[in-house]
Amino acid sequence: MAYKGPDISAWQGDIDIKALSSQVDFFIFRAYAGKSKDSKVDRNVKLAIECGKPYGLYIYSYALNTAQAKEEAQRMIDLANSYSVKPAFLCIDMEDADGYKRKYGMPSNQLLKDICTVEGETFENAGYYAMVYASSSWFNNQLKGLTRFDKWVAHWPVSNGKQKGMATSPDGENANNCGIWQFTSDGRLNGYNGRLDMNYAYKDFVLNRNGNTNPIPDSTPVPNPSGSSTYTVKSGDCLSKIGSNLGVNWKDIANINGISSPYIIYVGQVLKIPEEKTTPSATPSNNANSTTYTVKSGDTLSGIASKFGTTYQKIAADNGITNPNIIHPGQVLKIDVANNTNTAQNNTKTYIVKAGDTLSGIAAKYGTTYQEIARKNGIANPNIIHPGQVLKI
Repeated sequence: MAYKGPDISAWQGDIDIKALSSQVDFFIFRAYAGKSKDSKVDRNVKLAIECGKPYGLYIYSYALNTAQAKEEAQRMIDLANSYSVKPAFLCIDMEDADGYKRKYGMPSNQLLKDICTVEGETFENAGYYAMVYASSSWFNNQLKGLTRFDKWVAHWPVSNGKQKGMATSPDGENANNCGIWQFTSDGRLNGYNGRLDMNYAYKDFVLNRNGNTNPIPDSTPVPNPSGSSTYTVKSGDCLSKIGSNLGVNWKDIANINGISSPYIIYVGQVLKIPEEKTTPSATPSNNANSTTYTVKSGDTLSGIASKFGTTYQKIAADNGITNPNIIHPGQVLKIDVANNTNTAQNNTKTYIVKAGDTLSGIAAKYGTTYQEIARKNGIANPNIIHPGQVLKI
């Protein structure tokens, strides 16, 4: 099912949110452009709440490095937390429509992805669903390989040289590649005379977050006479997370349910779970040379690896993880401890990262260098560390 909603900023002035609300399922509002707060966001959010409509917030990013990205993210979180009904999601808008990045030094593609990662993970650590907005061109070029977060993709189909506008089908070419598809900048709704950016959302996070709408159905597996159990999808679920919790390979779940993409599932969707392959994933391993670890919010593979004196590459290989940046709270990981050296046993000091820490600051406390800490902990980008991460010093 696709949900329809506009994204709105101060450019639309005092737009009649109440008139629009009867025609849409959700709203997206610009909250900031860099450090500048959108002059209409408080008004727009207040009206959306009064109309009982869920909403998301985005920031047009002017960050040129990860430190600025953290500042932008915290600015968004502070605003989101100030509202009586919290937004369903927070999003970083990564583009350069006004040429700011080109003027002041376009970051490398890797740094652009790091900026998105820092903001997205900061949103998640604050309890919000995180997204990245960009054009399909940016996702295919500047942000290629960024799969850590749900995508809000701008791609406007045309017919005879003109945008299809509201005639665009939600089942179009972008439907299976993103959480939200901005399908036109030439949308029209009764109650506003101008053009609107319009979007289709394909996941229920736009409706089921922070109590904005209906409660989420109970997700307890129930018997199924067909020889399988069932599971009802909750907000924030994905197939790999469900599979880890139930001890089932996500590919087997996808196959039995005819799902082509592991990211396209919906809150309330009832999935058949292959009964013969279901085992209690939380049961400790019987192998004396291994143990298990249940992923918590904010965890990274490198941080988990540090706790057990191993490498994130080894954990990824042992658990069939193809992208080490994608793990999920509740996921149970096998940890091979046979040849690992516990950090407490070899007198190596450890440090637990706190909010606001940097590798250079931690290094200064211990009389070492950030490069050495990065090397010891297998950190590829010294600008990206996470609260709760355990570092070997």
